[in-house]
Amino acid sequence: MGLYTQLVNGGISKIKPYQAGKPIEEVQRELKLDDVIKLASNENPFGMSAKAQKAALACLASANLYPDANGFYLKQKLHDKFGYDVDEITLGAGSNELINLLFQAYVNKDCNVVFPEYSFVVYPMETTVGGALGISVPLKNFVPDIEAMEKAVNENTRIVIFANPTNPIGTSVSYKALHDFIGKMPKSTLVVIDEAYNEFNRDDPEYVDTASWLLEFENLVISRTFSKAYGLAGLRVGYMLSNSEISSVLNRLRAPFNVNMVALAAATAALDDDEFIRMTVENNTSERLRYENFCRAEGIFMIPSSANFVTMDFKDKDGVEISKKLMQMGVIVRPLQAYGLKSCIRVSIGLREENDRFFASLKEILKTM
Repeated sequence: MGLYTQLVNGGISKIKPYQAGKPIEEVQRELKLDDVIKLASNENPFGMSAKAQKAALACLASANLYPDANGFYLKQKLHDKFGYDVDEITLGAGSNELINLLFQAYVNKDCNVVFPEYSFVVYPMETTVGGALGISVPLKNFVPDIEAMEKAVNENTRIVIFANPTNPIGTSVSYKALHDFIGKMPKSTLVVIDEAYNEFNRDDPEYVDTASWLLEFENLVISRTFSKAYGLAGLRVGYMLSNSEISSVLNRLRAPFNVNMVALAAATAALDDDEFIRMTVENNTSERLRYENFCRAEGIFMIPSSANFVTMDFKDKDGVEISKKLMQMGVIVRPLQAYGLKSCIRVSIGLREENDRFFASLKEILKTM
């Protein structure tokens, strides 16, 4: 370990850089392919809505000016559309930044953080950076085990965090179980629900906008993003909902102008495009069913999903090898060996023709394995 690695604060030297999925351009360059599709990063296959694109382009003429540091219009739109209190909203460059800020504010070497097994890598990463103890709780039938997580919480637990629907698995916790769980947590333990895939779970007959619980639970924190259903992944914009005291803390920490003006304009306009979200969710629901039928027909184990991706477990086969072979055929997916799921791949649900290409490519590969 070099001198300048030894000098860094906290647990930074103990973490590895986040490994993002390969972009299309890199795969085209490396493998000399002209036709590549990306089903690796859970992006919206329709792109961004026309309303969001128009708003983004319109504000470029003012790009010489700093953006609104407080994001007034985006916060106001969130209030007008969903009823959220503007004082309980914190804006960030994607929900990832907001989770980072929350950990920076509340996690230290004297506490612990509880999260489910196979969680989004940022949770254990930020726990390590803060010098805290990470407590990973095994899943139950691929779903976060709420009862076991409750037992794992102790007087030193500062944060309990999990995604709902989960990433990279795609399963979800029932809203009743989630509500009961939060009610059992001490007020000094923040319960953080990462709802990056929230829009894809609204067909659940028991769906609840968990923001309605903020009045009931002052320790509840909810993170959301415009990267997935709204198709703004490249602009990096998300928001966090919490009580106003927590929001005040986060707003002291966040960098000035952390959300750029293009992202603010696009996200504000995206909230007006209900038809785009409807189209996105309907495509996802119908194509997710096609994935289920494909896996059933081919004898592939697919973990049930409530998100815009599916996780396939090939059991005795190497998920990395399968993903490499798919990439050679111009189909980018995400192997999950970094999560300890060596036989699994995660596949974003694309457009019908993209999914057809994935099905055909995978069938051809499995014939040779």
